[in-house]
Amino acid sequence: MIIEKDKISEAKAKLGDQNAFIIAKDLNLADFDEKNLKACCPFHNESTASFIYNPKKLNFHCFGCSKSVDILDVFMLKGSTYIEAVQKLFELANIKYSFGEHGVKVQHNYKYPNEVICTDKTNVYHYLGLRGISPGTIDYADVREDDRKNIVFNFYDTNDVLTVVKYRPARKIDKRKDTKTWCQQGADTTPLLYNMNRVTTDAPLLVTEGEADTLSAIEAGYSNSVSVPFGAGNYEWIEYNWEWLQQFESIIICSDNDAAGIKMQKEVVYRLGSWRTRLVDIPLTITKPDGKVVPTKDLNEILYFCGKQAVMDLILSAKDTPVDSLIDFSRIKNVDLNDIDGVMTGFPDLDKSLMKLFYGTLNIMTGVNGSGKTSCISNIIAHALDQEKNTFLYSGEMPNHQTKNWIDFVLAGQRNVKQYYTPENKAVFWRVTPEAHDAIDNYYAGRLYVYKDAYDNHSDKILESMEASARKYGTKLFVLDNLTSINLNANDKNKYDKQAEFINDLIKFAVKFNVVVLLVVHPHKMDQVRRMNKMDIQGVSAVIDLAHRILSLYRVTKKDKQGSPKKNGGWYQEPIKHDIILDILKDRMMGYEGESLFLYYDKPSRRFFTNKDDLDYRFAWETSEHSGVLPYPPPQFNDEGLF
Repeated sequence: MIIEKDKISEAKAKLGDQNAFIIAKDLNLADFDEKNLKACCPFHNESTASFIYNPKKLNFHCFGCSKSVDILDVFMLKGSTYIEAVQKLFELANIKYSFGEHGVKVQHNYKYPNEVICTDKTNVYHYLGLRGISPGTIDYADVREDDRKNIVFNFYDTNDVLTVVKYRPARKIDKRKDTKTWCQQGADTTPLLYNMNRVTTDAPLLVTEGEADTLSAIEAGYSNSVSVPFGAGNYEWIEYNWEWLQQFESIIICSDNDAAGIKMQKEVVYRLGSWRTRLVDIPLTITKPDGKVVPTKDLNEILYFCGKQAVMDLILSAKDTPVDSLIDFSRIKNVDLNDIDGVMTGFPDLDKSLMKLFYGTLNIMTGVNGSGKTSCISNIIAHALDQEKNTFLYSGEMPNHQTKNWIDFVLAGQRNVKQYYTPENKAVFWRVTPEAHDAIDNYYAGRLYVYKDAYDNHSDKILESMEASARKYGTKLFVLDNLTSINLNANDKNKYDKQAEFINDLIKFAVKFNVVVLLVVHPHKMDQVRRMNKMDIQGVSAVIDLAHRILSLYRVTKKDKQGSPKKNGGWYQEPIKHDIILDILKDRMMGYEGESLFLYYDKPSRRFFTNKDDLDYRFAWETSEHSGVLPYPPPQFNDEGLF
């Protein structure tokens, strides 16, 4: 449930300075100055009143420890969840509002977990106490203990419904033989954020990597904290909680300072927006009072070694993410190409030459009509999905059903394609088996997003959709087929300027979101069918000049296959037995160009390949134990590439 911020602001405004008196009463401010609306801070020891009410912000702020609380914060500190706190506020302000879904299990066919009834928390209190977390924080966050002495973390949705139950041993873990965490057996899981039903959307949200880190933040006095559900490398929580996360004007990311945590920071900043995200800098080491230097990696270790104030200081001093357009020269790291992530094309020889399609790059694919661009793109997309790289596809010349059909053939392969004949004229055609269709749909659901038919094809709308896909779905490969079909709002006078502007926008997008952009660009009209060079590419020179890579496809003709023999023996041009030639016309990343890849094309599966293993490649959906598809015999192949 998402409650409108305007309604909450209206309720606070109706109460006016009554907010101060209600807060003072609930916090038991014994020395509360009713005239000046101030008191000694209840969150740290002080002798001079520095806990002062702000009538404009309708909250108290401590000028000693920097803690701020409003009426909702105080209600939650007293044990209410966020919705319960809002209900109390609306009742006090006499504002009517429907909370119809509160406490209701709204997910149909979802196996909700059983509540762990807890009568004793001795082991949990002891173990978490050793980590600096008090019984008060444990009770506040509804941490429990099961009958096997494990810690129980209850994940509630925003309607206060128990949706996920997660466990951890209440003792030090032996990484060699112990399972660190697990979810309740027999219950479903969903990527909720831990403690999300106890935070207010009016204050900065702290996102930590683990439940212990969130408990550490609460212990230090920063209760507006959540933790990701399944570790630093899982980002499903962004998409699942997208609308809820959109309510926060400021989000603080506090991951571990290891490689996985740093990667999490980079991914989350891209997707949640650098303008509203700040980063907590967990030091690699700290020096204890006795002078001993110890390593630290997360917020809980800071609490353990340094105490509550050190945790709060780190959170409050979280750094803004840098200005996107600037970087200090001294901070530019030397990076080998092998260290840059990206998407493999799935063509072994091409990946050997290119390494991969690197994140942050614009790649151009070109070729005359019928040269195989759609098949090549379908092959690249299929392999990207197998690398678990979510993909965005704009296809301006094919309807969605035809786009899906093309990619399904590549994913299916000859093992799952059957030959048919039309009853009228016995024409040959192929179909993917229904079993394979269903298995492909189930396996790749939520991985490939196709721009809708007949949706606005203006460039700004497409870029807007791309950005939403990058943020919400974590999409890493963006395919635009093709430039001609995109409305650049251009006329005859400014069309080249508009093309250059769009190319620059695509490059900025690739860099900003750390993704791959693959743009199809048609060539100029050519007087004869031949292999292309860079100058054959249609449009403004910026397409050629700014692209990081340019790939060109050429379909081998019958004449090419026959070759040009000399009368006295030998060849002017040797026969080409392959079907497609892929030329690398430009490669700014590797620093050279001119290589060519010779490929066969298989009509039944629409796959490009170089050998039998390539043709018979089985994608992850088929090898999954849940595919339910029985393998057909392998395809037939001989040295001439015939079937």
